Amino acid sequence: MKLALQTTIQWIKNDWNSNPWRLAGETWNCVATLTAAIIFALTAPNVPFLWTYPIWLSGTILMIFCGISRGSMGIVVLSVCMTIIDLSGYVRLLLETFN
Repeated sequence: MKLALQTTIQWIKNDWNSNPWRLAGETWNCVATLTAAIIFALTAPNVPFLWTYPIWLSGTILMIFCGISRGSMGIVVLSVCMTIIDLSGYVRLLLETFN
C-alpha cells in the first residue's frame, strides 16, 4: 500500500513537472464534472441546468486542450463531442428560458 501511494505521488509530481497547466486543467475537469454530477443527483428531477451547464462545459472545454497536449485522440474526440452536445443543450435552454 505504501509503495502504491509513493508511486502515485511520484506520478503526480512527474505530471506536474511535465505540464502544470495540463494537470491543473484535468484537475478542474474532475472537480467540475463531479460537482455537476452531485448537483444533478441531489436536485433531480428539477436540476438547475442554467448554472450547472457552465460548470460542466468549463471542464469539457479544458479537456479538449488537455487531450491535445497529451496527444490523446480519444480524449480530444470525446471532449469535443461532449462539448458540442452540452453546448447545444445549453443554447436551447437559454433560448427557451429567455424568449
